[in-house]
Amino acid sequence: MTSPLTLFVAMLIFFLGLKLSAFFSGSETGFYRVSTLQLTLQKQRGDSIAARLFYFVAHPERFVATTLVGNNVANYITTLAIGMMVGAVWGHSSGTAEIAATLMCTPIIFIFGELIPKSLYYRSPMMLLRNGSTGFSVCYYAFLPISYPLILVSRFVSRLGVSDKRPLEVVFGRSRLYGVLEAGQNEGLLSGLQRDLAENLMQVAEQPVSMAMIPAGIVQGVTESASIDQLLKISRRMESAYVLLHKDGQPKEWTSVVRVADMLASGLSPRLSMQPMPVFPADTPRLEVLTQLMRQYASFGVVVEDEKIVGVIRRRTLLSQLFRVVRPASTSLENLLTGSTTRP
Repeated sequence: MTSPLTLFVAMLIFFLGLKLSAFFSGSETGFYRVSTLQLTLQKQRGDSIAARLFYFVAHPERFVATTLVGNNVANYITTLAIGMMVGAVWGHSSGTAEIAATLMCTPIIFIFGELIPKSLYYRSPMMLLRNGSTGFSVCYYAFLPISYPLILVSRFVSRLGVSDKRPLEVVFGRSRLYGVLEAGQNEGLLSGLQRDLAENLMQVAEQPVSMAMIPAGIVQGVTESASIDQLLKISRRMESAYVLLHKDGQPKEWTSVVRVADMLASGLSPRLSMQPMPVFPADTPRLEVLTQLMRQYASFGVVVEDEKIVGVIRRRTLLSQLFRVVRPASTSLENLLTGSTTRP
């Protein structure tokens, strides 16, 4: 005998399980698709929902364990509902009827509980995750007694297999930023030069300045006691507006720089016109060196290692690496520093 009340309750439970399946399946896709950079910016502005979502993005083992448990709960509920519907229709439990009913409901569960939700979350991850953030957090804490062992196992496996120790937001943020830059260029919102600059910043910024310096032994210049004529002579030979000065009797101890135009305008000797060069350890990141040179309005800097001068860095060299500027051999930055100018 068909029991209308039991059938109605079974249908309600079935739709509840279907909704939970759609929610957890879509949320898993959404967390992998959402922009970490956008969440970070929103969190820094005090957005509590963004901070909640960022917590799960920064700890992927937590949302993965929650969605796994949630999907299993949803599957159990739908299976229970199918069994109740069979019992309500047939009046008793029948294995064959339950199998047939399960096969009939499988396309419905797949389409409305998996396919459509994943597609929607793939297209609009931020909006849908924000709308369901409270529910997901409630489920996270409700499932924690069951999901926590899964979290511990996931952490253990990740420690065994992952050698890259960078934070998750750095790893995901950089790859997603490359995607944003490429999409911006394709849409005409970002010029090729701007995209190259952003990419070069990410590639060059953390590299030590020692990789861009000119070794102290091949830098050309004059002594601190040189005359104006001596300084002008080497300036014309190198075709450079700047001349580096080293200590008397110590040709590798570069200490200062003279701007030829300033010296001629003031009429002072090179010793009185020279400007000291900032000093940077050899392992200082290039971007940090460039920033300090810009702040101090300095065109050159000295690179030291173990308190010994090992090279000279020029601000224009660092800038050219960011923009990947190709210069003629006769005016290349290295030639200006080393004096090996090629004339036509």
